[in-house]
Formats: sequence, structure tokens, C-alpha cells
Amino acid sequence: MILYKAIPWALGLLLAAPPPSATPEGPTCSNPQSPRNVAPRPWPGPYNGKSPTSIVSRAALASLVYTPRAGGAPQTLRLCGQHYHVPIETPQGCSSTPARASRDGKPRPGDWVEIHTVYAARLNPGPCNPETLDCCQEGPFVVRAFEARVTAGGGQGLIVPPPGRPLAEWTGSTTGKSTPGECKPEAQWSFRLGCGFTVSQAQLAAFDHADPARPVQPPNRLSKDLTLVVP
Repeated sequence: MILYKAIPWALGLLLAAPPPSATPEGPTCSNPQSPRNVAPRPWPGPYNGKSPTSIVSRAALASLVYTPRAGGAPQTLRLCGQHYHVPIETPQGCSSTPARASRDGKPRPGDWVEIHTVYAARLNPGPCNPETLDCCQEGPFVVRAFEARVTAGGGQGLIVPPPGRPLAEWTGSTTGKSTPGECKPEAQWSFRLGCGFTVSQAQLAAFDHADPARPVQPPNRLSKDLTLVVP
């Protein structure tokens, strides 16, 4: 039995070196891309502004309410997938974050991973693989992301994005496996900043695989709306 079938459904029940450096420039895309540097210090760093308001509200693992920062009606989005990257993709200034993945691609205690939980307006009724974007049929798409240190102990439950602030939010692209220079579809990002989160090896073992890290995107492929959401 393929391991990702264990995540469907846990997830299905709810549905009923630092990271690679940016190159000077890359192929122009019709929409901004991810990942990017979100280290908030020294301010303003790469940020375009601050806000007390997040694009995400009433967030749970199964669903969230998305409100465009530029204005528009709130919309309920539903969980359509979750996966993780090793090594991390989105630098945030955690000096202890290792630069490499484990040799066999399976994280060991002390390694760092980046968890991406994806929401969509319309879901593919399946069957689909929730470790890809196959279950995410129609946008808008929102990616809730965070980085965590891998521990040996801990439970085997689903990985729930940590609540709270500060958050880095921006217009970027969808996530998952990619090819060099690829232009991925648009997605809104809400990245929980913080260096104290953990996930267990048992939680990660429920996934079929880890995705490699996409390089930090060059300036010509990044949006100009990176916002630090503070309490």
C-alpha cells in the first residue's frame, strides 16, 4: 500500500548550504513566483510594508477564510493538500537552520523541514494525491507555511499549521515539485515566522516523500506586496 494513501485520508476525512541562492534574474512569468527571503530583521529587510490584518481568518486545518489584501469579498477555502520540503525553501533568519537535506532524503532529528498546507476554492473529488496539487482544482489558492525542527519523539497526528503571528504574506505561486525556471500558477502565501516549531519523525513518516527545495526566486520574479503581519 502506497504510504500517501494513509494521508488521504486523514486529510480525506477533512475534505468530504542555506537554501539555494537566487540567480541574478530568471524567465519572466505572468504572475509572481515563490519562494523568497522573508527575514524581517533588520527592518524593513525585503518587506514592502506592515499590517495588523492577515489575509487568513478563522483558520483550521480543514478550512479557512481568505480575504484579498487589495480588497474583495471573503471566501471560504478548503484543505486540498499538504507536503513538506527538505531542505527549507524560505529563509527567515533562523541561524541554526541546516543548509542540506539528510543524505537519504529522510529527515533526521535536528534537521529542518518546511511544511506547506494548501487550500483551494474548489477541490478535485478524486481520487487524487494530496501530496501534490492534484486535489486543488480551482483557485484562489492559499498556502499556509512554516518551518520546523524534526524531533525523534512526538505523536503521529496530522501536522497543523501553527496559529498566531508574526506572519509574512505575499502574492507568489503554488508549491510542490517544480522544474528550473518554471512559472507556477498564482497563490497567496501566509508564512508563520518563528524558529521554535517542531514536527516528529512519526508525523513525517506518513508522507510518501519529501519535495526538494525550489531556489529562492530572483527579484524580477517576485511580487512587490511582501507584508509583515504583526500583532
